[in-house]
Amino acid sequence: MPHIQLRMVYADSAFLHVFPQTIISGDTRQPLEVLNNMILTESAAVRLFGDVENAIGQQIQSTLLYWHPPYTVTAVIKDPPPNTNVSFDAILYFEEIKQHKDFIVTSVEDIWTFANTLQGYVKFHPHTNIAGLAAQLRDFPTRLDANANIEIRIMPVSDVRHRLNPDVPFTLNFIRLFNTAGILLLFCSLFNFLNLYLDLFHQRIHELRQRTVHGAKSRHLIVQMMFELACSILMALALACFFVVIMRPVFSDLLGIAMEMSQLIELFVVCGTGVMALMLFIGLIPFGRLSRLAMHHLSKKKTVGRQPVLRRMVGTAQLAVSVVFIVAALVVMMQMRYVNHKDLGFDHDKIIRLSGLSWFVERDVRTILKNELASIPQIESITETHFEPQHNVNPFNSEIKNLTSNVDWPGKLPSENPVFQTIPTDNRFAETFGLTMLLGEWYNEIGSHKIVLNEEAVRVMGLSEPVGAIIRMYGQEWDVVGVVKDFHTLSLRSRIQPTIFSQFTQFEYTLPDLYLRIVSGQEQAAIQRINAILPEIDISFVDVHPTPLIELYDRLNRSEQAGLQLFSVLATVCLLISLFGIYAVATAATQRRRKEIAIRKVFGAQVRDIVRMFFREYTMQVIMACIVALPLAYYAMHRWLEGYAYRTNIPWWLLAGVITVIATVVLLTVLGQVLKAANSNPAEVVKSE
Repeated sequence: MPHIQLRMVYADSAFLHVFPQTIISGDTRQPLEVLNNMILTESAAVRLFGDVENAIGQQIQSTLLYWHPPYTVTAVIKDPPPNTNVSFDAILYFEEIKQHKDFIVTSVEDIWTFANTLQGYVKFHPHTNIAGLAAQLRDFPTRLDANANIEIRIMPVSDVRHRLNPDVPFTLNFIRLFNTAGILLLFCSLFNFLNLYLDLFHQRIHELRQRTVHGAKSRHLIVQMMFELACSILMALALACFFVVIMRPVFSDLLGIAMEMSQLIELFVVCGTGVMALMLFIGLIPFGRLSRLAMHHLSKKKTVGRQPVLRRMVGTAQLAVSVVFIVAALVVMMQMRYVNHKDLGFDHDKIIRLSGLSWFVERDVRTILKNELASIPQIESITETHFEPQHNVNPFNSEIKNLTSNVDWPGKLPSENPVFQTIPTDNRFAETFGLTMLLGEWYNEIGSHKIVLNEEAVRVMGLSEPVGAIIRMYGQEWDVVGVVKDFHTLSLRSRIQPTIFSQFTQFEYTLPDLYLRIVSGQEQAAIQRINAILPEIDISFVDVHPTPLIELYDRLNRSEQAGLQLFSVLATVCLLISLFGIYAVATAATQRRRKEIAIRKVFGAQVRDIVRMFFREYTMQVIMACIVALPLAYYAMHRWLEGYAYRTNIPWWLLAGVITVIATVVLLTVLGQVLKAANSNPAEVVKSE
């Protein structure tokens, strides 16, 4: 029989109404009405029984609660999306929890730990006054005289992922920033698109006037221009749709978001329709002016003069947006470089973590596992510990209490109540992680009440001679036998916490993780050997996966890495759009000022003087864009960096370099048109005018 680990959700029958699921096979009406009923996801059913239909009526025995009757599969549902708030492989009837109460809850602390894992979801009527209901529920425990220290609060399910999960890859701030960047980029593209079309129709003003001579009215000209614009937009949207479909897998992997093709096409249709409507609406104003210009020849002098000013303003705005994106990408790149090169206090490149171990593996099986791992020549050391890299310490860990303020030490003042991170480990933790002992030694005796403090814990306690001090924690006394040099147990977003390393006497009912120190350069060989022996030791180890510790730390920076790639793409695209716009403006300006250039040359101006005049104008345009963009970019990225306890600085030369590079690129873009205008023959220009 196959053995797999299933992520369980205990739910009542209302779960399928609050979170509707697509039932592929089985009982579609009441699949969770009886004890020991189970609903499987499609992937779990296929993995266990090979087919969805074959899963119905099959029985699954829990190896954890082996004395309970087996579960009967009553229905199979579609897999939940990978970015769901409620991730599971199977659903069990909520009443099952009562059957396991005596097994799970063995103390008062276990009751609170168990309660922290329970979540209640309420689906309100559309016209419910949710704010009023929330105000009534807030002090409900107090009114019942149950517990005056508890407040009941409700939160939209959309906020649960980003407000209750500190390790979510993409925060709300990141999503808002990316949306803002996309909107700015969209408007830059729209302005450039309309600018190019206005230039095109200005060049066709003679054609439009001929149409008026043959009886065309102003509305006819507007309809013609709107129709041509709509056709161009449809062609652009068709090309964009092609790129969206092609790039969908790339962005799905980058952002960790799965979206059905039908949903993606529907979203694209909505956005495309909105963009077309917006552009046609904006185009009405300039097209109306162009139609009046074609109908009334004398109005040309009133309208043309305003065009260069508006276009320069639009070009400056586009450059400003480009500068913001470029600075953002560079700052994120510098922070990622800082994070990747920051000394964590131990050599994490040579450490592998075994994740996915069953919660209650028999002790003799665990001993066999450790002995087999120790026999692998590529493995230098093995340690057991409740440690996992994360952004913040989770105070509601369902397995261990890894935050506590119930610590007493010699000389503690009554007003002092600091919070300590506690990490239970064995006697080989320091050896495996390669930690530096500053004072004393790591504890060697198994089962003794000895602890090790980090530097920050010693500083918080104010101990002048920490080794030999007696610390009271969890109602027991502990001997401090050593002080370890500070190292980062969390990501660089959080400061190093005052940490106490203790032995497992308080955590005998939980299963620690295994960390293996590998011989340098032998990581892949060790992983292959580990994967080969795990199923041979115990069939339940089929889902145990060795993971390099450096990969766990890299996952903490996933949003930053994705942000860096996205901002780099946005900066490049926006800069190209801006350069196209500036090139169009430069072309129109040199054409419009041919007579001025010719007159200047007649009065002795050299080519370099003409070039200098144009360069001065475009350099001022870049400077104006940077004056607007650099303070905004600096402020936004400085606020972003404040999310890191350990961060780089934004150097002045970075901002100066952006100005220099942008100015150089802009001047090179218009250089060809300026040289062409400066080298033109004045006589030919005057004759053509």
